[in-house]
Amino acid sequence: MYQSVIRDPGGNGLIRIQPDVCGQRFSVVNGSILIVPPGTTAFVAINGTLSPPYGPGRYELFTGVDPFFVRFRNILTHGDPGTTVSVFFVSTERAKFVRLGTGEFPFREHRFQLTMKALASCNLSYSISDPLRILKKLVGSYSSDFSEEDIDPCIEQMVLAPIREAVSREISRLDVTEFNSQLSHIGNLASAAIRSSLSEYGIRLERFDLVAVNIPDPELQRLYALEQEYAGGKTKTDLELDNLKRIWNGNVNNRTLSEMMTGISSRGQTPSGGAVDCREGNAGGMAPLMMQMMMLSQVLPAFREPLAEMTRHTDMFGGSTSSPQGNTSSADAPPPMPDRHKRCPSCNGNVARANDICPICGYRFHERND
Repeated sequence: MYQSVIRDPGGNGLIRIQPDVCGQRFSVVNGSILIVPPGTTAFVAINGTLSPPYGPGRYELFTGVDPFFVRFRNILTHGDPGTTVSVFFVSTERAKFVRLGTGEFPFREHRFQLTMKALASCNLSYSISDPLRILKKLVGSYSSDFSEEDIDPCIEQMVLAPIREAVSREISRLDVTEFNSQLSHIGNLASAAIRSSLSEYGIRLERFDLVAVNIPDPELQRLYALEQEYAGGKTKTDLELDNLKRIWNGNVNNRTLSEMMTGISSRGQTPSGGAVDCREGNAGGMAPLMMQMMMLSQVLPAFREPLAEMTRHTDMFGGSTSSPQGNTSSADAPPPMPDRHKRCPSCNGNVARANDICPICGYRFHERND
């Protein structure tokens, strides 16, 4: 059977195929016509090799005017059974609307730096901006089994890759609870990256709407467990800090060394509310005395052992202690050498010589050659 006219098969797809125009049942004869409708570009593929584009119009085949069709005629007239010839009709002025599910993709939870899985659904419309570029992607592995039913799944896979990447990048900057409350914001930010990626395939993104972002239950349980641990520790820390701020009127960082050791303010600070009554004034006056008592209670245990050692070796407090030989006084024995300390230049505290870090303020001696 001879085929005298090759025309657009029609349909809703952006790319339509007139398959096997020179197969077992059909053959193209001299004088056959290729008709390309308005808003469409046609390409002839011979064993995966694409011809130059043919815009809207009427083309007569095998006239010898078009070099590609001269080669096309030579192949056909030799009757090569291994030749596969198809004609692609690509719409350049139409857009296609699709609803897609992204499938599972990873993202980074920014608070705990936890890698999680998410799924999203989206609506988008796209058109073809460069027919030759997208056909090179599709027909690169062209075979006789390739049909129009394979086109839409192939394009969807091209579109989904940049969508997953862009959405994953944007939701990694938000809390999980903010995903579905900021869908428009996420979609607007992701659409710029998606549009740039799709242009490399010859596809123009007309519109992109993110419909939902869903997190599987096992992933949420992992996150909730970490949040509970974090909240428990944070609550304890906040309560301690709040108690300190109540004592120091929010001026926690400017405490002196004695105030940090005793926990009592020696400045009689007034609360932020305004005036101070007489009771608060009395409390402020008693603070230095209480601070001295607290400091004395901290210092006395340090001197208790040296005092006991001195009274044991001297007769200062009545009587003398004899040596095991009977006649030798214990006063002749030298007292033990006290521990040698160094003074911290940051907090003015006494620190053991062997310490490299001040246990009071964290000053590092070895970094400053002290």
